[in-house]
Amino acid sequence: MTKTLTAAVLTVLALTLSACGGNNDATASKNISASLMKAQKSGGASQLFTLKKKDADCIGNGFVDKIGTDKLQKYKFLTKDNASAGKIDNLKMSATDATAASKVLFGCTDISTKIKGAITGSANVPAAMKACIDKALTEDVLRGVMTKTFEGRSSEIQKDLTAPLTRCATGSGG
Repeated sequence: MTKTLTAAVLTVLALTLSACGGNNDATASKNISASLMKAQKSGGASQLFTLKKKDADCIGNGFVDKIGTDKLQKYKFLTKDNASAGKIDNLKMSATDATAASKVLFGCTDISTKIKGAITGSANVPAAMKACIDKALTEDVLRGVMTKTFEGRSSEIQKDLTAPLTRCATGSGG
């Protein structure tokens, strides 16, 4: 009887603790999504495109699922209580986690189309240049840029984006 009671108590304790972890993950996911939506509303200069709520939810869930709250806290993307802590330009993720974060973004929304649209959306961009940008900024290039963003490799990002855009602007192709 004592063994059964002990097993029951341990089972309840285990379920309670795992539920707490799940709630922390749910809180973290929700906070990441809310932070993305809030950042859009503030209209900051670094905002290239807008996300739908379902995309932001997908990103929040994906980051927590693929990277984990402990690592997101370590990277100062989340606070210790799983509130959103920072911006992606301050991150310095491992290559593995940066790749996972990039995969989440591309899996949750059409990042390529959004970035290209933001760059070519101006009426001042000639049609030939738009076509060049569309050809030069492939999904592979943009995935690399996003991965480097998460790794904190900003000097390489500039080179990866500036070179093809300059070729398009000067008419030397993508």
